[in-house]
Amino acid sequence: MDDATPTLTPRTVAARVLPVPRTASPQLQRSMSLLAETPIEALQFSPQTEEQWRGMIAASDALGRARLAELLKAFPATVSTTTLGGVTVREVTPADVDPAATPLLHFHGGAYVIYGGEPSVAEAVLGASFARRRVISVDYRMPPDHPFPAAVDDAAAVWRALIETHDAARIGVFGTSAGGGLLLAMTLKLKALGLPLPGALAPSTPWSDLAGESDSYRTNAGVDGVLPQYEGVLEGAARLYAGAAGLRDPLVSPVHGDFSGFPPSLLTTGTRDILLSDTVRVYRAMRAAGVEARLEVYEAMSHAEYTAAPGSPECAGVFGDIAAWFDRHLAR
Repeated sequence: MDDATPTLTPRTVAARVLPVPRTASPQLQRSMSLLAETPIEALQFSPQTEEQWRGMIAASDALGRARLAELLKAFPATVSTTTLGGVTVREVTPADVDPAATPLLHFHGGAYVIYGGEPSVAEAVLGASFARRRVISVDYRMPPDHPFPAAVDDAAAVWRALIETHDAARIGVFGTSAGGGLLLAMTLKLKALGLPLPGALAPSTPWSDLAGESDSYRTNAGVDGVLPQYEGVLEGAARLYAGAAGLRDPLVSPVHGDFSGFPPSLLTTGTRDILLSDTVRVYRAMRAAGVEARLEVYEAMSHAEYTAAPGSPECAGVFGDIAAWFDRHLAR
């Protein structure tokens, strides 16, 4: 028996032009067209020094604050800052929602390095508005000052404090990209600690393989208008976050974790999403583990593009599905 590794032949694909598909909504079409105006080369820069990382983080966070201000005009809510379990959190409460009711828990995206502080609640505003529930958004610690496991530790600390006053089975957890990966990592850690798990999860396009080994990192490279490639800033952020733990640790890359016993989970991605395969791999692993899981794939959508087009049918579909998922699996 020959145990030698077989030679695997890659497929060579010719360069091509990708039109804006008419099968997407007009709002998503406009978003895709605007993103296409930025050359991919302009998005390939990766910070090499701590000073460069801090400069990129500051610039990104400034854009995030401006975007949040616009979101709050369209989706009014009060935002208050407090601490829970020693971790900074922001409570997002839409009008006419009981602030004493059981909240949802949210983790923001941003490749574990950007959108901390005030911008961290942008997605939470959308989730709270569509679900008509109060949302607690966790402002977890991030690199370069706080690499892994700081974010997972913060997530678990908030969860421990939250379930002191609320029934775990009535709490849903949602997040996009790094936020989706973090909620999966937190749930793996809670399971290992023997703590009660959330009643339901909604990890949207979760960053679950920080080593960049999933198929769509290559097949959707240059196709995704939001996150066009793994090499560069995304790979740099992965290594900055993982630190000494390595990229394949299950609490860094939860696609390698054991999903048995996980709560019902709704996963969302798009056909142009560079993290399409990350999402699919988690979904298949959950199904193999006997978890109730649902996968929603949106036509022509790049990575988390529903948050970039908050007035689109795609955005309403994503957060409407999340709201319905939580209504189905959580008691109010």
